[in-house]
Amino acid sequence: MAVRNAYILSGVLHIIAIGMIFLMTSQPVTQIKSFRKYQPVRLVALPGKPGPTPAKQAIKQETAPAETKPKPKPVAKKTPERVVSTKGKSKAESKPAESSTKAKTETVATGAGEGGQSGVRLDGANFPYPYYLSNIQIKILSNFKPVISAKKAKGLKAVVFFVVGRGGKIQDVKLESKSGHFLFDQEAQRAVLRSNPLPALPPAFGSDRLGVHFEFVASE
Repeated sequence: MAVRNAYILSGVLHIIAIGMIFLMTSQPVTQIKSFRKYQPVRLVALPGKPGPTPAKQAIKQETAPAETKPKPKPVAKKTPERVVSTKGKSKAESKPAESSTKAKTETVATGAGEGGQSGVRLDGANFPYPYYLSNIQIKILSNFKPVISAKKAKGLKAVVFFVVGRGGKIQDVKLESKSGHFLFDQEAQRAVLRSNPLPALPPAFGSDRLGVHFEFVASE
């Protein structure tokens, strides 16, 4: 009895196995897709912005002109400096001429009279007429007669400014610098006023006015 059941079970199992084999062979065999191999890609341009392709870059490099080196600038030749010997020349010739701005803006003249000494400074341009300065100095100093003693007047100095018109008329008289002694300063102003009018300005002088700074110095 046990042997019979074993045969029956073995036959059933064989029938099931044969059925399964039959079913598997009747269905189409599905091919398993093979995995694709991917190569690394280099990003040429940002996403959304077209960039030059490798082919265009190669063409651009081939057609680009060769860089030209700048030509060197010609160097100017230095000419040798000429050395001038000053041997044998006087000191006035060897020294450069000094520009005197003061001489162009004012003229200084000095003179002396009975009442004292004087110095004259002029405003404006050059005034190349020394004879005119001598004439006005003589006239003004002849009218300068301080009433103080020589001992008290020693070292005193006053400056009176005035303007000479074309015809010699004196204008705008004022005490520019005081001596410190009232009588001496008053006499300096009076000497200028007593000399009005002065000689007319030289005809060749280009201005109708001449500013004069007349300095009075007491005689020692």
